[in-house]
Amino acid sequence: MATPQVVYTSTSSSQSVGPFSSTKVRVTNGANPVFFAVGATPTAYAGNCEIIAANQTRFINMQGLGNKIAFLGNVGVSTLSVQQIGTVYASSIPGATYIPS
Repeated sequence: MATPQVVYTSTSSSQSVGPFSSTKVRVTNGANPVFFAVGATPTAYAGNCEIIAANQTRFINMQGLGNKIAFLGNVGVSTLSVQQIGTVYASSIPGATYIPS
């Protein structure tokens, strides 16, 4: 497995990481909720993107190889760990979320 990337977010900025050579990433969020968006040049917006709750881990479909993920803090500064977990066949379905058993 690839080494996790550490990302810091705040309410005043969006930060993009990647591109990833994996179709799935595991995001472990810190103390505050964050919004996220996935794509070639994603921008996370408050209110119209999916959210990762505080102190939660989420497996995210990267919608193909070479995409990036952007984060935007919802309340304050949060620290996230983003790790590639590999290529998963079902990830070619938009909106599918892989949760390992």
